[in-house]
Amino acid sequence: MRKNTFLLAMVALFTFVFAANAQTTQKIGYVDAAYIVPQLPEAKAANADLAAYSKKLQEDLAAKQAEFKTKYDKYTKDAATMPDISRQSMEKDLSNLQQGLQEFQQSAEEAVQKKQMAMMNPILKKVEDAIKAVAKEGGYTYILKKEALLYEPEDKSGDISDMVIKKLGVTPSAVKTPVVPKGK
Repeated sequence: MRKNTFLLAMVALFTFVFAANAQTTQKIGYVDAAYIVPQLPEAKAANADLAAYSKKLQEDLAAKQAEFKTKYDKYTKDAATMPDISRQSMEKDLSNLQQGLQEFQQSAEEAVQKKQMAMMNPILKKVEDAIKAVAKEGGYTYILKKEALLYEPEDKSGDISDMVIKKLGVTPSAVKTPVVPKGK
């Protein structure tokens, strides 16, 4: 009797272990956002708008720099023959212009960053929602960023980037171009 009880308990234990193992099978995928985002039409449009905005600010900065250079050149040419009060006034004006240039440049950089965030955040949210939908449909337990991978199978079997792009209604490009960090 004890032998049968023990045998029954072992069978129940093995059944429980195998059932638990079957339930905890995890499917892991990854995405390459640097590949996905540039393919989206709205990201292309946002980048074009941002480039135009940035160009306008650079033109404004160049005009201010030209004004400063003109006044500085006049100062260096005439400083030796100017009365002290005129020279001091011009030095003060040049100092104020230089400070204004620095403030404008800093404000312009902040404005570009703020505009970029405002334009890209809805796009990134849309990509995130598509990733979640693909993960749910595909039965994935975890989705990682490609940058976080220490190992990637040669067949890239866990890469769901193309599925996400299709979910967003875009045909994926045939070739994945590697993103090379600037300065390298």
